[in-house]
Amino acid sequence: MSDDQYSLKVYISDESLTALKEYGYRLCIAKEVNGKYNVVFQGVSKLLFQNTFQFEDYYRVFGTNKFADGALIDASTKKYPIMGGQKITLSSAGVFSPTSGSVNPEAGFTVHNQYIEPIHFGVDAFVGNEYSSIYVAEKPVLSGDVFLTPKKKFLVWFEQDLETDMMISRAITNSIRLDFTNASDITINYTAPKDAPAKGVWSYGPLVVLGQTYHPETNTFSLTPAILPTAELVQLTKLLQLEPPSQRGGHLAITNGGCSGQELNRWFRARLRAYRILYGIGQLVQVTSRFDRSLDK
Repeated sequence: MSDDQYSLKVYISDESLTALKEYGYRLCIAKEVNGKYNVVFQGVSKLLFQNTFQFEDYYRVFGTNKFADGALIDASTKKYPIMGGQKITLSSAGVFSPTSGSVNPEAGFTVHNQYIEPIHFGVDAFVGNEYSSIYVAEKPVLSGDVFLTPKKKFLVWFEQDLETDMMISRAITNSIRLDFTNASDITINYTAPKDAPAKGVWSYGPLVVLGQTYHPETNTFSLTPAILPTAELVQLTKLLQLEPPSQRGGHLAITNGGCSGQELNRWFRARLRAYRILYGIGQLVQVTSRFDRSLDK
């Protein structure tokens, strides 16, 4: 993988995958430009348990006559390749000149706009083996310089009635924000109740695929996701704020979210003990006992 490439893996639990497809949800990805996420970079319905997206920092710039929420982008000019740090000119006739300037992947790029009619500037980026749009300025501009700064930051969520290259101007709910500034690979996963597929939980890391086998050599059981209390786990995740894995250790950092340390301690300890009573077997007992001891520290 080159320095310009970075990869996202999205895991979806089986129950969630079935419900999401039944209700017509797409996995939506948006990329930040000028501090906004206003175009569906990818709107994917052909989803599986593991879904991989490969990004590269190659861009194209274009002009369009309108920005409209829920509409597909319709470029009004030719789309011209450009890289970070470079400059390009749109003439008074609406024609792009060749780019100039040295490439700086960490920087944005500049459009010298000589076109005297109102126009919205947009940006494409490379994903997989093709370009897809990531941004359109919501307000038109007249002649003058326009600065466009794509970032290695993404918004990921599930939604109906959205598709690739569609413009959006409203807030997105139940999403996860990802930052590739100092990372080349990020893995996330999604689990939701079957009757509310868009109200699930996003987490970092792959989904754990659990069996249902007793291991006599270690006196442990592997449990299936079906026997775990989904509502409790959703509530727990809301109470906990999971930070992305660190560059050093690769472990998730766990902090208490909207509750005090004592409140989280009592809530978590009570549920750990309840789980031991319900499933008081092998590995779960060992894990919860270790967590109990960590709560006392």
